[in-house]
Amino acid sequence: MSTYALVTKAAAPAVTEAVRAGRTGGFVVDDPLGVIVLFDPPGRTYSSTGRLAKPARALVRHTATPAWLLLCDEELAEALLIDDEGDASLQWAAGWEPSSDPGRYLAERQEWDAYCAELAARFGAPERGPALSMVRNDPVPGEARIPLPDLLRRLCAVFDLPDIAVGRSLLDNDEPGLHDAHRVEATAAGGVWHRLFARA
Repeated sequence: MSTYALVTKAAAPAVTEAVRAGRTGGFVVDDPLGVIVLFDPPGRTYSSTGRLAKPARALVRHTATPAWLLLCDEELAEALLIDDEGDASLQWAAGWEPSSDPGRYLAERQEWDAYCAELAARFGAPERGPALSMVRNDPVPGEARIPLPDLLRRLCAVFDLPDIAVGRSLLDNDEPGLHDAHRVEATAAGGVWHRLFARA
């Protein structure tokens, strides 16, 4: 099951207003750990991360609160941090293998750790950097690989965000599948002419 969900610590009323003020509607869920937004899918059959992130960027600008956009299919999991500095992505590929060269592995691991520390600081939780850096899918001999959705759940756990967002998406299902999800329509979806005629 695919994932296309935003999770944020912004207050639910602010998130609802941000969706309403944007160009993409969806479902908003107020969870004790944060707010989940399931955006309506873009019109095209296939969409890039940039296109999927467009309504999330608008929401973050409106709420002035960083958020994570969670994306996952059978081959790739991605967590996109969106804040006032822009986007920063963490990705995990199915079947990924780290370098077998110890020196190169160490260098790549140090780079990963530093990057995770930067993202945690940008999210406002610098102390969570080490925990974030442990969200990896390195193969362990004799053990099954960590499923890609579980990596996104672990990221949510690091930042105390609602992991029930994982596995939720309007890309392949019209229903949110989440308790207390409420529909929010985007008033800006039709642009200026739509709003003018709606008032008439």
